[in-house]
Amino acid sequence: MDATLEEKRRALLRRELRRRREEALRLPRPERRPESPLIPLGGAGDGPPLFLVHAAGGSVAPYVALAAILGEDRPVYALEDPGLHEGVTGDRDLAELAGIYLDLVREARPYGPLYLGGWSVGGAVALEMARLDGGAALTFLLDTGVADEPSRPGDDELGMWFDADLAAMDAELDDAERARRFPVFAANVRGLLAFRPTRVEGRVVLICAENCEPAKLDRWRPYADEVLTVAGDHYTMLQAARAESLAAVMRERFSEVSVR
Repeated sequence: MDATLEEKRRALLRRELRRRREEALRLPRPERRPESPLIPLGGAGDGPPLFLVHAAGGSVAPYVALAAILGEDRPVYALEDPGLHEGVTGDRDLAELAGIYLDLVREARPYGPLYLGGWSVGGAVALEMARLDGGAALTFLLDTGVADEPSRPGDDELGMWFDADLAAMDAELDDAERARRFPVFAANVRGLLAFRPTRVEGRVVLICAENCEPAKLDRWRPYADEVLTVAGDHYTMLQAARAESLAAVMRERFSEVSVR
């Protein structure tokens, strides 16, 4: 039996998303260095733009599939970690990083409420941006964790976490690129482990993977207006096969905020 039109459409979408993700993961040459960490991922809808913050690895590539779907309704931007191009030294304060990113976002959207979000570490930075701005209508925390208490793991332990992260995303790096990207990952993870959330203005929605531990959800309840789960694990919830489910949940929250 011939494939249905819907199956063909999905196959073409997966192929295009794979191509765009591979492009986003390539090592940038100096002449390809972005002028700003704020990168447009597409979208031609009339809705207010969504600004997504990179996860621990610093790349915007994990958002490609989600942006392709949400972009039907609104422009989608993502913030790439400048440390991928400039290098990172020492530990990182997520509040300071949030201040830098907020300035960039407010240059792109000087007026009106903000719609923010981020996966993993990116959710914590987005929450800090919402706190600093005071004018965020909606902030999405996508499977963002919060530690029981601050900690600072060493490079050896973080190196194992980094390799596990790459394996889960089916990413292969040569030695030079691994050496370039690891300090970004380490700085962001340490920043997250030192991060303490606070209550902010606007609606905060935590969306966790379906295998999320109950304790993780409970730690966020004092700071999130809604806590829920979607299909997939920490990595697959953003991939093409699961992104439509995540996008549907996010669209519903957009519509709820817009009618208030």
